[in-house]
Amino acid sequence: MKRLLLLFPLALFLPFLSGCATAQGVDEHVNFDPSAKTIIYRDQWVRRTAPEVHIEPAQQASHAPTVLFIPFRVTQPMDNSMPLGYTVARVIWQTWNSMRLFPAMEFTGDTVPYRRDRAVQLGRMRGVDMVVGGFVTYAYAGGTAGDSQLSVQIEAHDTQSGQLVWSIAQSGLMPASQTNDYFLFATRTRLPSDPMHAITKAIAIDTGKVIQNWIAGSPPPAEGMRKIDERVRDVMYGDKDPVPAPRSDDLHDPGRVTPSTNKNAF
Repeated sequence: MKRLLLLFPLALFLPFLSGCATAQGVDEHVNFDPSAKTIIYRDQWVRRTAPEVHIEPAQQASHAPTVLFIPFRVTQPMDNSMPLGYTVARVIWQTWNSMRLFPAMEFTGDTVPYRRDRAVQLGRMRGVDMVVGGFVTYAYAGGTAGDSQLSVQIEAHDTQSGQLVWSIAQSGLMPASQTNDYFLFATRTRLPSDPMHAITKAIAIDTGKVIQNWIAGSPPPAEGMRKIDERVRDVMYGDKDPVPAPRSDDLHDPGRVTPSTNKNAF
């Protein structure tokens, strides 16, 4: 009887002991250490310039054209540059497809880099309205350790006339991972697995919005901005005061000179 009384309290504590073992396993998985400094991670973002539109159509597009996309040409001196131009062009093509810019946009499997005369000729053979190509003017892949930079110039030609209708340039930069130490915590930037892909996609979205406004039209301004635009227009381009009509007393003034109605008068 005494042995049963001694074993009974021990049986009550067994669930609590197993619970402590489970909690200890969770703490080790989380790696929580009160003595260490807390680190806050934040995703790195792409620094980029605004799209520089060098050439653009003078009028709104009457319809959404069909497009043939050509691999880009790399103008920066480097060995084996063709894969870089092909990859950059394909990322921009995929991003524009996700934005639904054009009803039909084909990416040519031709590995020959972009050349203006050949691109227009190829577009005519494929029967498309417009051909899009461009140049990679600067590229540096820093990976996850250094800065990554990319500069591109996108061109679009009308296949029927061969005229250059779009020329847009833009640059992007993603800095390397940075750590800022503070008294109680630290912040550390986290880079994507492929910074060059992130830069190319950001450039594709910015340039795609420019062409999207040409096809669909720019969105109407908000009500507040519309009122401000109207006030600025009234102030800067207000109607001129009309020429006042002559007064009745001027007509009877003897000293007032009136134009002669005689055709022979000088």
